[in-house]
Amino acid sequence: MEEFVPFQERVTSKLVQTTRTVGQLAAEDLNFHRTSSAEIADSLDEQSARLLSLTSSLLKVATAGTDVRAPALHNEESIEDNWRGVVDVIDSLLEKADACLDEFTGVIKKLSPSQQEQNAALGKKQAPSKFPSIYDYGPSKIPKPQLQFDRAPDNTDVSPFRPLLKTKPHAIVPLEESLQLVDSGTQPPFYKHPYEVEIRNSKYPPSTYTVSPPIEYQPFESTTATFVDTLEGLSDMLAELKSAKEIAIDLEHHDVHSYHGLVSLMQISTREKDWVVDTLKPWREELQQLNDVFADPNILKVLHGSSMDIIWLQRDLGLYVVGMFDTYHASSALNLPKKSLKFLLEKFVNLKADKRYQMADWRVRPLPSGMFDYARSDTHYLLYIYDHLRNELIRNSTPDQSLIDYVLEQSKTEALQRYERPVYDAETGQGPGGWYDYLSRNPAVLSKEQFAVFKAVHQWRDQVARAEDEGVQCVFPKHVLFRLAQAMPLDLGTLFRTLSPVTPIVKDRASDLLEVIKNAKIAGATGPEWRDVYRPKPTKQAPDAVHVEQGLLTPPGPKEGFPAASRCEVSQFWGSALDHREPPTPPEYSVVASAEALRLSLPLPPMPMTVSEARDKLGGSTTTKPAPPPTSAASSATPKDKDNNEIFTVKEMGGSRKRKISQADNGETSQSPESDSDVSTQPDTVAQQPPKKQRQKKDKSTQLSQSQGKARDQDTVPFDYSTAESVLHAQPSEPAGGLPSRTRPFNPYAKALDAPQGVRKQKKETAGRTMTFRK
Repeated sequence: MEEFVPFQERVTSKLVQTTRTVGQLAAEDLNFHRTSSAEIADSLDEQSARLLSLTSSLLKVATAGTDVRAPALHNEESIEDNWRGVVDVIDSLLEKADACLDEFTGVIKKLSPSQQEQNAALGKKQAPSKFPSIYDYGPSKIPKPQLQFDRAPDNTDVSPFRPLLKTKPHAIVPLEESLQLVDSGTQPPFYKHPYEVEIRNSKYPPSTYTVSPPIEYQPFESTTATFVDTLEGLSDMLAELKSAKEIAIDLEHHDVHSYHGLVSLMQISTREKDWVVDTLKPWREELQQLNDVFADPNILKVLHGSSMDIIWLQRDLGLYVVGMFDTYHASSALNLPKKSLKFLLEKFVNLKADKRYQMADWRVRPLPSGMFDYARSDTHYLLYIYDHLRNELIRNSTPDQSLIDYVLEQSKTEALQRYERPVYDAETGQGPGGWYDYLSRNPAVLSKEQFAVFKAVHQWRDQVARAEDEGVQCVFPKHVLFRLAQAMPLDLGTLFRTLSPVTPIVKDRASDLLEVIKNAKIAGATGPEWRDVYRPKPTKQAPDAVHVEQGLLTPPGPKEGFPAASRCEVSQFWGSALDHREPPTPPEYSVVASAEALRLSLPLPPMPMTVSEARDKLGGSTTTKPAPPPTSAASSATPKDKDNNEIFTVKEMGGSRKRKISQADNGETSQSPESDSDVSTQPDTVAQQPPKKQRQKKDKSTQLSQSQGKARDQDTVPFDYSTAESVLHAQPSEPAGGLPSRTRPFNPYAKALDAPQGVRKQKKETAGRTMTFRK
């Protein structure tokens, strides 16, 4: 053990480092790096091959000596194809680890009956086997005790459940009148509760309403319980129970390897003694003799969480409880933080219950000592807990509200439950365990075919479970049912991968299941969808609105005055977006098609380049552009012939873009020889124009003075908005050019386009871009 701790730390450190490295690699673009360098590509291929080889070796080692077959991993694609096989290997390893941990901590040793106990009980040698727990959903490792019952269970019987009573002790209404079939027409026929009148009219003993010191329980270590597995032992126990004033009752149930379930054990305790009754004997219905005590209103029966216990007692043993006190409802009335029996044991007994055996298979015989003590402890302390709860209820009651009466009334309601066989309508899915309840609690998006497959496979699983007298989970669990409906496999290979792991029950009927799926898929093509069938439960039911029956919303008839509702083919909000259709094949990529698609997806209007263009387009200004100033015919002088080796620049040779007038050193105008005659014919005003910078300054000062004048005019005469016409109903003005007014819509922002354009942005010369040439 001392060497294991540092080893565990080293393994954990390596795993953390590996996990971080994998996360970093996943965040990188490996394909980009692969294409950028051939060396990196070769290294990646080498490492991938090494990891695949290592993984394959680990899978082979993990499956050595087991029935699990290791998948072969040849490349990256094979990992995807054989992923289910990899998961099966990992599940097998986790199960082995779980078993090893249980063996190390001693759980298996305490839960499993020892080899000596089995040999002593069976009188023969028997190979050791692991104790089966309730989680073993494969074939039962224990012979089914229901095959030996005097009345074998009939899972195909869907008629109303008739109570098993042969006699009716402490009866107010005779047995013959109690066992009458009720057929009201509004619901399926049923038999009334045979002890309904007796439960409603029962009076609790006076001690139930009196505060008294709790009676101490017997020491658990120095006392033992009596195991009742014979008719003689049953008679002796019954004689002692009749003299008790209060008794505690609890049951252990098994529902994995039985369609309806089995009461496997019954625990009964008085103030002085405990009994553990074997309820899997062939004569189990002889336990109806206990109705002499269970139906006696003068004997208080204390149970905790009796909701299912009442049902199981009726179904398997024909027992009914009159005068019950449920400690769960007492915990609720006192607002305790927890309502479980484990919490009550810790609070009042200072005992921490060991719940390791809670999910054990209670059919095992002989019963191991650990399981025997666990079952006994559930009722050994329950009467002592009842004393504390009763006192607290009485102390916290008020004249207007009696907590003890509330708990007793709730306990009566629990005792009045009736058992009915789980029968559901395959067409509507209504009933206990029906597909409608499955889909309502587990929302899933199913197409028509998938919905039909779900219903058909659900019914097939129910039929197989009834025939084999196994729980439906032993055929395959609920999540596999959803997986089958979504995958809809049509061949054995796909079916086994979807069902993995495959139970022996399904493996023997794989061809039948495939046929069911195929037929359901064909029929579902023209059938309804789940959303057509589903009706959500209303939060509050009005008296004349709708009727809810077992989760199915039934619309009112025409006589109630409600309009008939129908489903629209096309959604008014989503349009045809919710229709099930095949996705269109994407067209081949091209630049033209992409540009056209972008233009159609973003229908933006063309934006004007400048304010002046917008003004011209919208007709917001009627002013005409000034005529350009006259220019000289010869814009610039040509350079004189110079030496071919003279250095020049393209900018110098290109001349100026506008007419320039340069002054000579002597103050005279210098012109080129070719333009002398033209210059002499120009007016004197042209020859004596001021420089360009001076003209620009003058134009700016003129515009500034005009704008200031307009502002002063506006300040002196403020605009009256109250008398102005609304622009919303203004008529379009006559456009320029004589075009009809209807061709140009009204533009309320036309005046905003009269703003100054501003200074045009000039392109600066970039250094280093001027080239030098030689002639």
